[in-house]
Amino acid sequence: MTCMLSAAETGVVVFDVLRNDFHRPLVNGKCNRENIEEQITVGILSGHLSPMTQIDVDYVCDMIDDLIKEYGNGGHQVV
Repeated sequence: MTCMLSAAETGVVVFDVLRNDFHRPLVNGKCNRENIEEQITVGILSGHLSPMTQIDVDYVCDMIDDLIKEYGNGGHQVV
């Protein structure tokens, strides 16, 4: 299985997830993958997001985890 999203599309999804706080609450200092996957599914089914593979979703979550690790959680309590 390969990625369906371009780098630009992946970046848009990452920032959309962050802007809408779909990555919260954090789980063990990492993004809330379950919530992100659910919201991406809702976005795809509603036509707001392009179809994507599980590899795309995993990459989005990994990028968000890297941002959390690099920049912290913005002063919010890690759950």
